[in-house]
Amino acid sequence: MYNSKSTMFNSKLFLNFFNDKTDFLDSFFNKNLYYKIAHYSQQDKIDEVKNWYKSERLVFVLGAGTSIDYGLPSWDELLQKLFLLTIKSDNDSQKDNKSSVLARTFNSVFEPSSLISARYLHSYFKKNNPNSTVAFEKSIRDVLYENIDKNLKDSDLLKEIRQFCIAAGRSPNLDSIITYNYDDIIEECLRNIDVDIPFTPIHARGMNYKKNQLPIYHVHGYLPRQGKLTSKNKVVLSENGYHQQYTDTYGWSNLIQINKFKDYNCLFIGVSFSDPNLRRLLDIAKNERGDDEIHHFCLKKRYDKKKVKKELEKLLSEDPRLLDEKQRANIELDDVVNDLIKLMQKFEENDAISFGVGLIWVDDYNEIPLILKNIRE
Repeated sequence: MYNSKSTMFNSKLFLNFFNDKTDFLDSFFNKNLYYKIAHYSQQDKIDEVKNWYKSERLVFVLGAGTSIDYGLPSWDELLQKLFLLTIKSDNDSQKDNKSSVLARTFNSVFEPSSLISARYLHSYFKKNNPNSTVAFEKSIRDVLYENIDKNLKDSDLLKEIRQFCIAAGRSPNLDSIITYNYDDIIEECLRNIDVDIPFTPIHARGMNYKKNQLPIYHVHGYLPRQGKLTSKNKVVLSENGYHQQYTDTYGWSNLIQINKFKDYNCLFIGVSFSDPNLRRLLDIAKNERGDDEIHHFCLKKRYDKKKVKKELEKLLSEDPRLLDEKQRANIELDDVVNDLIKLMQKFEENDAISFGVGLIWVDDYNEIPLILKNIRE
């Protein structure tokens, strides 16, 4: 998604961009890694994924974007709601609405680091529930499903993912699913039809699946809506959890990801490449393969021109030094927006290619189920 704090709007870079836009763009586009898949059309990329699926080497890697239609909180919303629980607990004498205001305004005014917030929350729930090993996980589960619509129909995206899963035991077949989500949205979707789909969620060391079952790897932990939580339901949310994953190269979740990234072909859906551990594991897999080829693809939404233009106009109004009157008179803002988006997409293409991942761009998220159907059929 578009980030208003992106470094592409750094004032000095922006000024250089305007002063010699043509030379700057030509120089950048000619000196990057993009040539590796420059000849790929959109359909070429989709056909490549089709081949992976037909050869039963395809793995779906799912991120938060796959669950967004179900009313689950975003990362920031999850932390804010957990923080609200701590304020309410520590201020029982205060009115509920004051606690709610404190939680919302604290995050807005001070913008604390999400890692610092998660670390504090983990310590808080552990300290206040010394006799429970999963107090933190229980609180996360309560917040996670708080506003979920139980009567909501399955999204078009998950319906299409489900079509790949129905083929378990037949050919072609999806190899497996890796998900970074704690929720059981994908499992419930597989249960919501009359067809029996053999699958098993795997979320801890020592868990295995049977021959004809589709494994769904919850590599950051698993919090199903029903049932008792145990030590096997531990989640990776706070900093210490990430540190443990980072240092434990031979941990089960790291080994699963390295294996799939190295020996199989992945389609990333709803995933960004901002997680340091994911980037590290992709690097390890690439080095183990020993080549610079494209082995995976990621479905990614193009930047919204209206949002970028709005941010650009705001930037120009706040810092008039960026453009003098002569420069302003000689440019078309829409052209600059298009070039900035093109520039940012090239940056992201290059970053993904460095891990052996190509990007399949879509204008709207609604295109993704259609692309999946194209791959499957």
